[in-house]
Amino acid sequence: MGLKKKGKKEKVVATYSRPKGSSREQMVLDIVRTDNTFFDSMGEPHVYPQTWSGKCIHCNTRLTVTATGQTEATIEHIMPLIAGGSGTDLHNLALACKRCNNMKGIHHDSRNLDERAQEVVGALLTKRQERWRE
Repeated sequence: MGLKKKGKKEKVVATYSRPKGSSREQMVLDIVRTDNTFFDSMGEPHVYPQTWSGKCIHCNTRLTVTATGQTEATIEHIMPLIAGGSGTDLHNLALACKRCNNMKGIHHDSRNLDERAQEVVGALLTKRQERWRE
């Protein structure tokens, strides 16, 4: 995870630069570390817990992530990649249960986001920002 200045406003954004050979598990852990709904099994936001427990970005279903980054959850690209969303900006990445992520993909992810899809993306970006942990 790194910091990157972006645009004329010099906005600092957290990014995930996935080095060649790095794993999906590491990306999951980077997302967990920036999501304030995730706590260790004792209810504390420790740096290296045995198991993280948090919430789906869509429905708030409980999600678990092991200390090695293994999980049944999916990585949600809030602004779809096909619509120009970033696959490295941690503000655009969240964890979601499979059901929710698949439903969003079926109904809202396309190159040209319709009005309803724009509402969904906007609400999810706001929710991700509210859940942000430095």
